[in-house]
Amino acid sequence: MGFIKFNKVPRHKRFDFIPRYYDPKKEELEEIVDAYKNKGDTAGSKHRIRSGLRSRYNADAKYKSAVKRSANFRLASIIFVLFLMAYLLLQSDTIMRMVEAFTE
Repeated sequence: MGFIKFNKVPRHKRFDFIPRYYDPKKEELEEIVDAYKNKGDTAGSKHRIRSGLRSRYNADAKYKSAVKRSANFRLASIIFVLFLMAYLLLQSDTIMRMVEAFTE
């Protein structure tokens, strides 16, 4: 009875992956050359400006740290102002007057 099988055991699946070499500098150079070939095109100029800003942001460490510092300072100042407003509101008697006005 060993030669009759009702269900087949599936074979293992093969994965045929051929790795390719990726050179980011070469691809960036090709994008720049393509952008200048289509210089009169508005979509090309938008892409060129966007890629220039993106490369500036990624390349300039001082710019990144300045942006992070300003964002952190802004967040800290907003939190400080909110805590100050909450403290002043809780210390004043306006809340008690509002409660008394609603209960009358």
